[in-house]
Amino acid sequence: MTARYFAGADGGGTRTTVALAGEDGRVLARREGPPGLVDPRDPEAAARVVAGLVQGARADAGLRHAPSVLVAGLAGVGNPVEREAVRGALVRLAAADTVRVMTDGEIALEGALGGGPGVLLVAGTGSVAYGRAADGRVERCGGWGMVVGDEGSGFAIGRAGLAAALRAEDGRGPPTALRDALMREMGIDDVRGIPPWAGRAEKAAVAALARAVLACAEQGDATALALVAAQARELARHGAALAERLGAWSAPVPVVFHGGVLRSPLYARLVGEALEAEPRAFAVRPPVADAVAGALGFARAAAAGPAEPAPAEDGEGARGAAPAAGAAEVTARR
Repeated sequence: MTARYFAGADGGGTRTTVALAGEDGRVLARREGPPGLVDPRDPEAAARVVAGLVQGARADAGLRHAPSVLVAGLAGVGNPVEREAVRGALVRLAAADTVRVMTDGEIALEGALGGGPGVLLVAGTGSVAYGRAADGRVERCGGWGMVVGDEGSGFAIGRAGLAAALRAEDGRGPPTALRDALMREMGIDDVRGIPPWAGRAEKAAVAALARAVLACAEQGDATALALVAAQARELARHGAALAERLGAWSAPVPVVFHGGVLRSPLYARLVGEALEAEPRAFAVRPPVADAVAGALGFARAAAAGPAEPAPAEDGEGARGAAPAAGAAEVTARR
């Protein structure tokens, strides 16, 4: 009998990571590749990235048969339409016998908290918070996108830095080192080039400017520090609001930070200070495991269920029956 194994994928705006693991939890292969952020204009592109990485990992591990279950946690699948398109494409690409698609935040929550209660604050290109109550309920706060949300994210910090630089140029704001730092990052030498650059830039390019803004803040630029602190408070409010919605807590709420922006010691400290200022007590702690481990955990749990789960009718399981909010599942029929 061929031994079963599982695949987990974590796809975001920077990269996609795939790992294969046996039933004993031992990792058999791991690969990284291009971003797995799902573009609504071509949602199947992310599926091709994931399927290619699974195929490559299989080759690395010398595995001829497909994984029993693939759980792909991808940024941009909060909408059932995109989620259904991605999972359908993964089935057509024969990425695994059973495919389940959920958000990258859900698998990160599972890995970071080890399946326990708490809050995951995510600040990368965008921002969102996920939380799990003691009774297992999972809820989300934020994640509404760059036009009406993404407070506390790399995009928000980059955009605020550009705005502050232009206010200083006009004399509507205090002098700041942001203008020159951001222009160097953008590769332009005239401040009048900022608006057209911003108009053409993808979300990830604006988010990448957060590095320059954070560097200015670390060097003591008052304007940069003030806007970074304001974004940190916005991100902390995600966690505070989510903790309130999830109900009573018998101890300080565990909080784990996730995402590239929160790797900045300054930003992590400011978010932590903002949480300390909230009426409820929070306890910031390191993650138990990474998001890929969370995806593999969901894959093992799915394999422990019915051998041939029926495809979901509308991309969402019954309330309380799905492994996580927004999960979708398809079984490939051979």
